[in-house]
Amino acid sequence: MGTHTVHRTGVPARSRAGVDFGRLLLTLAGCAAVIVAAFLDWTRSITGTDLSNHALVKTEFFAQGDIVKSVGGISILLGLVALVGLVDRTGWLTRLAGALGIVLFVLLAIEVYRSAQHSMQAGAWLALGGSVVLIIAGFLGQEIVEAPTVVEQVNAPERDPFEARNREW
Repeated sequence: MGTHTVHRTGVPARSRAGVDFGRLLLTLAGCAAVIVAAFLDWTRSITGTDLSNHALVKTEFFAQGDIVKSVGGISILLGLVALVGLVDRTGWLTRLAGALGIVLFVLLAIEVYRSAQHSMQAGAWLALGGSVVLIIAGFLGQEIVEAPTVVEQVNAPERDPFEARNREW
C-alpha cells in the first residue's frame, strides 16, 4: 500500500487581546499597590520609606532617612521592575518582582514575629497583596508558541509493480 505524507503548518487562531488587557490591568494594580504600600506604615507607625532595610534581617526597627536604604525603597524598586516587565511578552520579570515582594514580606514578618514590641501594619499587608497580584499577572504573559505541524498520512491506490510492464507486452 503506498502512502505519502502531507505536512500542514498553522498558528492557533485564538485572540490574546483579552489576556493581554487583563495582564496590563493586573500588573498596573499590583505595581500601584506595591508602590503605595511603601508610603504607608509597616510597623509601629514607621512608614516603609523610613524603615531601615536592616529590619529584614535584624530585630532592630529604626528609622532611616535615606529612601534607597529603606524597605519602602526596595518595595518601590520591585514595583518599577514589574512595570518594566510589561515589555516582555512572557511575564517572567513581573513574576520575579512579585516573588521578591513576597520574600520581602516574609523576611519582615519573621523579624516582627521575633520582636515582642512590633506588629505588621497596613503597608506590609498591601505590599504582600500587590506582590500576589503581580505573580498572577505574570502568569497571564503570552507564551512563545511555535507553529504546530500536522502530519497526515494519505493512502494512495495500491499499484502492481509489474502492471506497467504487462501493458507493454
